[in-house]
Amino acid sequence: MRRKLNRREFLKAAGAGAVTAGVMGAAGPRHLVADPPGRAEEAAPAPETRGGGPDKRRPNIVFVFPDQHRNCSWPGGGDPQVKAPNLEALAREGAVFTHCISNHPLCSPYRASLLTGRYQQAHTVSGNVGANGSGLPLTEVTLADVLKKAGYATGYVGKWHLYAGWESGKIVPPGPHRHGFDYWRVCYNYRNRYATRYYDDAGKEITIDGYAPKGQMDLVLEFVEKNAAKPFCVFLSWHPPHPPYKEAPKRFAELYPADQIKLRPNVPKADEVRRVRENQVEYFAHISAMDEEVGRLMKKLAELHIADHTIVCYSSDHGDMLGSFDRWGKNVPWDEAINVPFIIRWPGVIPAGRRLDTLFSTVDITPTLLGLAGEAVLPQMQGADLSAILKGKDAPGPESAFIMSGPGATEGEEEEGGNGTEKGKGQDKRAAKKGGGKWRGLRTPRYTYAKAQEGNGLKPWLLYDNEKDPHQMDNLVEDPAHADTRKELDAKLHAWLKRVGEA
Repeated sequence: MRRKLNRREFLKAAGAGAVTAGVMGAAGPRHLVADPPGRAEEAAPAPETRGGGPDKRRPNIVFVFPDQHRNCSWPGGGDPQVKAPNLEALAREGAVFTHCISNHPLCSPYRASLLTGRYQQAHTVSGNVGANGSGLPLTEVTLADVLKKAGYATGYVGKWHLYAGWESGKIVPPGPHRHGFDYWRVCYNYRNRYATRYYDDAGKEITIDGYAPKGQMDLVLEFVEKNAAKPFCVFLSWHPPHPPYKEAPKRFAELYPADQIKLRPNVPKADEVRRVRENQVEYFAHISAMDEEVGRLMKKLAELHIADHTIVCYSSDHGDMLGSFDRWGKNVPWDEAINVPFIIRWPGVIPAGRRLDTLFSTVDITPTLLGLAGEAVLPQMQGADLSAILKGKDAPGPESAFIMSGPGATEGEEEEGGNGTEKGKGQDKRAAKKGGGKWRGLRTPRYTYAKAQEGNGLKPWLLYDNEKDPHQMDNLVEDPAHADTRKELDAKLHAWLKRVGEA
């Protein structure tokens, strides 16, 4: 069995020119990926040249992810009333994963899995990092660590949420706590949409005037211009459309008259419909405002003549129930919470206009980006490199995606307090009697299955046939006609629990 490298060992080996994450040969690095149940047995073949781009240069990477943008709230996810022309253009020019699954739909655990390609049980970030929580361990190796050692300029802008302590979290000191990112513009009071602040490299506090996502994109564009002549990787983490939903720019809110908002069928008709509509106005408005910033990004890349050499990704950490089943927030197994957008564009390498039903999880993102960049996937990374599928090759995808919540978590858990509820009005009572605590489950291309904490164990809670019931309004978990399906999914879930060390 291959021993897992910790961050210190990796950095030492990388500095000596002997990174042990891959086996180097004449054709480049061989990608090494842990084999989850049902995932592709072989990783993507190494490109003939590093990155395999049109001019043989390694690709730049720009990863944009707002907080709490669910997949069903943009045109490419099925809601044409949301105005997002730049995201639609990005999708036409690239590929869309229609089943991008947030393995742990909560802010900090997602971020830890995103950067490390590892599940919560491995990276240990089990809940939101706050005043009393521990941050991402220094032993964890991130995508930025790998790319920095490969010669990339690395940057991070916006919400971090992986460093413990609110007061100490205002300034994350340069060094290992920044986990490989050098250009550091992390905003600590990100809930303030019009006076977001960060500290520059000299320790001076800077206030972003105006709407935070615009000012944060300005910082990203500053980084991109500075590093346009060499490979770079930059992450932009926006806080909207996360609650508080208010304070979207007025000109975007005016695009969505509340009385014209079409609600999802699983929003209870009689339950605070006005409140749901008003919140969705602001939610949609934030998405449209950030869509405009994506347009600015693409324009700048074109002006610098690097658009064809840059992988641009748009995704989110998790979704938002936003009134469905009279629930708010995230950290639950419904698609409104776990299914997020994922758009990726790289002209000449990723064929344009493709919609992929392949399951694609949080933990797969870093291995896949490393695969596209021609870098070896570290053996401790638990996700799969699906870059071959993105390039248009006929390769098997995962059979299921593991989903979970942390111990003692609630659906509204968040650093600023949640507004979760378990009233369950208008939904199947069998789905309402549990939830809001520890649960484990899986998402297949067709089914959602979850077990919730009851006493000292996990008991069957939810079973949905997403093909026949796309809004998940008919819980089949106690239906005798689906007993065989439940038994099969239960066996798959047990295999996942064994893999992550819980069984």
